[in-house]
Amino acid sequence: MAATDTTPAARKVLTGLYRAAGPEKCLQMALQMSEECRRISIAGIRARIPEATEEQVRWEVARLYLGEDLARRVFEARSR
Repeated sequence: MAATDTTPAARKVLTGLYRAAGPEKCLQMALQMSEECRRISIAGIRARIPEATEEQVRWEVARLYLGEDLARRVFEARSR
């Protein structure tokens, strides 16, 4: 999926950089971006629900990433 906020010239440069980086570096960057997204999600949850406990924050993150039904099943399985 192409970014709609990037010019074709900039996209071409970025694609070239990704290709030059190789699969290991791209995986490392993807993992770092995923971790940063998780941190941003947690910060947003804490901003919206400042009184949330750690367990409530974990639930909200799971619900955000997995959806309500799957998050509920995961949390139920954890408590067994």
